[in-house]
Amino acid sequence: MQAVTERALCIHCGTPFKPSIHRPDFCCAGCQFVHDLIAKNGFGQFYDLREEAQPVKSLVFQKRDYTWLEEAVRGTGEVTTLTLDAQGLSCIGCAWLIEKLFMRHPGALSIRVDSSLGRLELHWKSGVFKPVVFARELQSFGYAVGLPGKTASPASRTLIPRIGLCAAFALNAMLFTLPGYLGMGAEFQFALLFQRLTLIFGTLSFVVGGSYFCMRSWQSLRRRVLHIDLPISMGLIAAYSGSLYAWICGAKGFVYFDFVATFTLLMLVGRWLQQKMIERNRNQLLSAQSEPPPVRDAATGEKLPVADIRTDAVYLVDPGYIVPVSSRLCSMAATLGLEWISGESDACIARRGRMIPAGAVNCGQASIELHALEPWNDSLLAKLLRIAPGTAPRDLQLERFIRGYIVTVLFIAVTGFAGWWIWNGALLPALQVFISVLVVSCPCASGVALPLASDLAASRLRKLGVFIRNSELWARLESVRTVIFDKTGTLTLETISLRNPEVLHDLQEDERAVLLSIVHESLHPVSGCLREQLLADRVPLLFSALPNEVIGFGLELQHAGSLWRLGRPEWTNSAGEGDCIFTRDRKTIAAFRFGEEVRSDAIEEIAALQESGCCVVILSGDRREKVEAMADRLRIPRKQCHAQMSPQEKGEWVQQFDAHDTLYIGDGANDSLAFDAAWCSGTPAVDRGLLEQKADFYFLGRGLGGVRALLRAAGNRRRTVRAVIVFAIAYNVVAVTLCLMGKMNPLLAAILMPASSLISLGIVFLRAR
Repeated sequence: MQAVTERALCIHCGTPFKPSIHRPDFCCAGCQFVHDLIAKNGFGQFYDLREEAQPVKSLVFQKRDYTWLEEAVRGTGEVTTLTLDAQGLSCIGCAWLIEKLFMRHPGALSIRVDSSLGRLELHWKSGVFKPVVFARELQSFGYAVGLPGKTASPASRTLIPRIGLCAAFALNAMLFTLPGYLGMGAEFQFALLFQRLTLIFGTLSFVVGGSYFCMRSWQSLRRRVLHIDLPISMGLIAAYSGSLYAWICGAKGFVYFDFVATFTLLMLVGRWLQQKMIERNRNQLLSAQSEPPPVRDAATGEKLPVADIRTDAVYLVDPGYIVPVSSRLCSMAATLGLEWISGESDACIARRGRMIPAGAVNCGQASIELHALEPWNDSLLAKLLRIAPGTAPRDLQLERFIRGYIVTVLFIAVTGFAGWWIWNGALLPALQVFISVLVVSCPCASGVALPLASDLAASRLRKLGVFIRNSELWARLESVRTVIFDKTGTLTLETISLRNPEVLHDLQEDERAVLLSIVHESLHPVSGCLREQLLADRVPLLFSALPNEVIGFGLELQHAGSLWRLGRPEWTNSAGEGDCIFTRDRKTIAAFRFGEEVRSDAIEEIAALQESGCCVVILSGDRREKVEAMADRLRIPRKQCHAQMSPQEKGEWVQQFDAHDTLYIGDGANDSLAFDAAWCSGTPAVDRGLLEQKADFYFLGRGLGGVRALLRAAGNRRRTVRAVIVFAIAYNVVAVTLCLMGKMNPLLAAILMPASSLISLGIVFLRAR
C-alpha cells in the first residue's frame, strides 16, 4: 500500500499536513492524543468554540518538572490565589476548556483566563485543591504553565485609553465643526461656543494622542534614527499650531482642529493594530528562562542555584535536569542527551572521569554526581541563555525614504509660502499654503493601511501555524537571500522516530501495557518515542513500576513472573534485527528500528527555496557522515553543509557570511549565538524557553512549509505596500497641487483625508483577497 500524499487538515488543530497510513487524520501524535482525551471527557463543545488551535506536537508526552509550582504555593492561607503564564492559549475555546478542567477539581473556586495575555488567575481552597495535578492535566490537554514573566500591561493595551479618549474628542470636534461646513454664520448665537469647543477638543486630542507620536519621534531623533512617527508628528504639529494661530487671528477658514482630532485617532488605531498581533503571538509562549533549574549540593543534598556554582564544586544533577557548567563525571556512568547543546540526536553513554559539556541532559533514572570545572558565569550555557535587550536593527531603506519625504515636503511647503507671500504680499494666505501642504501630505493613508497589510499577512500566517514576534521582520525579509538550517530538530523532527510502527501495533494488549510501564518514566529518547506512540494509540497505563536501568544497555522489569527487557540486541541476547529489542524471559517479542525522520515536506520545501533564488545552507553540530547524508537526501550541495560545529563556530560562520541577507532556522541552545548574528531568525521549537524568545518568528507543525509561507507572505505584503505608496504619491500630487493653488480649505481636507484612507484600505483588502 502506498502512502497518501495529498494534503489534509488536522482534525484537532486544523493545520495542513501530509497524511500517513498510520496517522491519516492528525498532523502529530500529540493532536491525536488530545483529540481522543477531549472526546473521552465529553468536551466536544471545544471544537464548536474553537477559532484556531496550535499543533500539540510532543508537549503532552514530555516529562516536565513542577517542583517550582509546589514551592510557589507553599505556606499559603485558607484560600490560595496564584497567577500563572500559559502557553497554547489561542481562542475562546481554549479558555472554555481550561475553565471546565479547573472547576471539576475538588477545592476549585474560580479561574480567570486571559487568552490575549496568555495568563491564568486561579483561586482555590488550600489543602484541598492540588495545583500540580491540575498543571499536569493541562499539559495532557496541550497547555504548559509557568511562573508569570510576561508584561502585565503590553504596549497595545496602553494605547486603548488614548484611542478611547481621542475617539470621543474626534467625534465631538467633528460634531461642532459640521454646522460651519453646512453654512452656520458667525452671527449664530452658538457659533462662538462651537468654535471654542472645537478648539478644546482639538487641543485635547493633540495632547492625549499627538503627544504619543511626538515623544517617540523625539526619542528616535535623540538616537539619531529617523522613525515613521516623525512625519506624523510634523503634520500634527503643523496642523495644530497653524490652526491655533488662525483661530487667534480670527481666520476661521484656516482652522484644522477637526483634522487634528481625526488624524490623531486614525494614527493611534493603526499603531494599535500593528502592535496587537505581534503581542498576541509573543504572549502565546512562556517567558524565557535566564538559567537552568537548581542542582543539588553533593554534600548536603540542598538546592544549589546554578549562579552559585564555583570551580571545583561537587553537585548532583537529577533525572531530566541540565548540566549547567562544564564538569567531570564522578558517578560510575551516565546516560546523557546532547541534542540541545551539540545537535547529536543519539543518547550518549559517559563513564566516570569523562568531561561532560554544559547543556547536557541527564536522561538516566538516577541522579549523577559531577565535579565543576568552571563557574556558572564562564559557562558556555550561560552565554547561550543570555538574551540581550531587544535592539531592532535600523531600517536604512525606510530612513532614506523618510528623509527624502521630509525634505521634499518641507521644500514644497517653503517654496509655496515664499511664492504666495511675494505674489500676494499677505502673510495669512501664504501661511495657509504652508500649513495646508504639511497637513494634506501627512501619511494618513499609509499610517492605517500599512499596519493593516501587516496584520492581514500575520493573520493569514497564523492559520498556517506561523507566528510573527517582531514587527521589524517584514522589512528585513525583503533582503533574505540565504536560508540557513540547523539539522537535528529543525530539518528533522524534534524526537527520533519509530521506523517500523507496525511492529508495535502487532503486540498483544498486555505486552503493550508492560512496554508502556517500562518506558513511561524514562527520559531516554528511545523511551520517549515509544511512550508517544503508545499513548497516542490509547494504550492504558495499567500499573506504575520503576524498571531497573542498566546504563548503556537498557531497562528491565520483573512483572507477572517474567523478566521483561528493552534494550540493545547484545544485552537482550536476541537475534532480532533492530536497534532496540523488547524481550520476555529472553524471548524476542519485538525488534524496533529508530532513526531521525526528515520533516514530511523538507525535500520539496528546500527545492522550492532553491528555485526561488535562495542559497540553502546546513550548519550542524552532528557527525559529518549524518550531515552529508542529509544533504544528499535534500539535494543540497555538500559544500554548503558544515558538520561538527560548536555553538561559537556557528555564530562566527553566520557573522562572517551575513550581508543583511541571512535567515537562520534552528531549535537548540547550540543555535543561540547564530541567532544573535543572523539578519532574521525563526524556530520550530516553542517549549524550551530560549530560542522562541530570541526568534523573529516561530512555526508549528511537522513540516517546513512555514518558512516558505513566510517569505511568500512577505513578498505579497511588499507588493501591497508598493501599491499603497503609489496611490499615496498620486494623492499627494493632487492634494499638494490644490494647496499651492490656494484651493485647499479645512472642509476639503476633511473630505480628502478619510477618502484617501478608505481607498488605501480598499487596496489592502483587494490584494489580500
